[in-house]
Amino acid sequence: MITYLAVLKKDINLKKLEAFLKSKGIKLAAHYKTLGVIKLESDNPVSETEFQEYFISIEEEKDNLTI
Repeated sequence: MITYLAVLKKDINLKKLEAFLKSKGIKLAAHYKTLGVIKLESDNPVSETEFQEYFISIEEEKDNLTI
């Protein structure tokens, strides 16, 4: 399973987004409301062009976070 982090655009209808993700076989794993970020899980690669209506950007999660 591949994990992605996506930055949400403003005023997105989350119910509509969840239904769209489900139809594509993508699981919404977490929603970080304060940051405006959601975590997605999918067995297939997720293309940023498919989700331009909902997200500013989508990136595969990496284990290289440093502070």
